[in-house]
Formats: sequence, structure tokens, C-alpha cells
Amino acid sequence: MAQTEIIWLVDVGYITRASRGRGRIDYLKVRAFLEKRFSSHCEAIIFNGVDKHYGIDHGLKQFYHTMEQSGVVVKLYEMEGGAQKQVDVAIASHIVYHAMKGNLVVLSTGDRDFVPAIQLAINQGGTVTLMTYDFGVHGDLINLAHERLFFESFPELLR
Repeated sequence: MAQTEIIWLVDVGYITRASRGRGRIDYLKVRAFLEKRFSSHCEAIIFNGVDKHYGIDHGLKQFYHTMEQSGVVVKLYEMEGGAQKQVDVAIASHIVYHAMKGNLVVLSTGDRDFVPAIQLAINQGGTVTLMTYDFGVHGDLINLAHERLFFESFPELLR
């Protein structure tokens, strides 16, 4: 199946933790970078959990609004007991779904929980590229990915 599109799946929890002291990514610049690098349209989807007791603070609401206005899909899931399990399940589902459609999946996470989804996607002929910080990424993810890109290697993508 020919690759028709790039799907950039972003685990905001990972990005928030890994970016400390390394520079924050500019999501729109990263999306444009991926489109240029792979010569294809990039659909960006960001995933995050929401604590039902605290809600979403004003700054995050503004961030999500800006992303949506720029064509980035925002998927928020209610957290339970401080855990964002639905976020991981949603990302894993998107990995498999988009890979099986023939899209190039670019994944920004460091969590080992995604290994089974990546393995399934690859076994079905999919391509998965990691785009992460050079920090906090489980070795199993690194070993499975077809390619690994570091945000730090492209300072123009950082603020």
C-alpha cells in the first residue's frame, strides 16, 4: 500500500516532560518540517489527559484553541486516578489504523506501552518514525522505529 499521508501522533505528556531544559517545540513548524522532509501532507493529532477535578487551565485552553485553528486535531481524555490510560489506547489505535491505511506514522512519545501497536503496524507493512527528544525514550521503541529524528537536531523547530 502506498503511503498517502503523514500522520504525526503527539503524546503531549511525553513532550511536556521531555522538553524541560531542552527547548519547547513549535508544533506548527514541526508539522511543516515533516511535510517538507517527506514531501506529503501531514495531519497532526495531539493527545492529552484532562484531570476532571481541575479542568483545563486558561493557558492550555488557549494552546488547544490555537492548535485547532491551525488545523491540528486535539484529542483530550478524562484522567482517572491521575492516570491517562485512554490517551495511550487512543494513540495506539491511531498507530495501527493509520499504518494499515498506508500512511507514514510519525510518533512523538517515549512510552514502551506503544511497542505492541508499533509491532502490529510494522507487521502489517506500516512505517513508523520516531520524532522525539534525545531523552526519555524506551530502547524498545528506538529499536522498532524505521527512523528516529531528534527535536534537538533541528533547533529551528524549538522555541
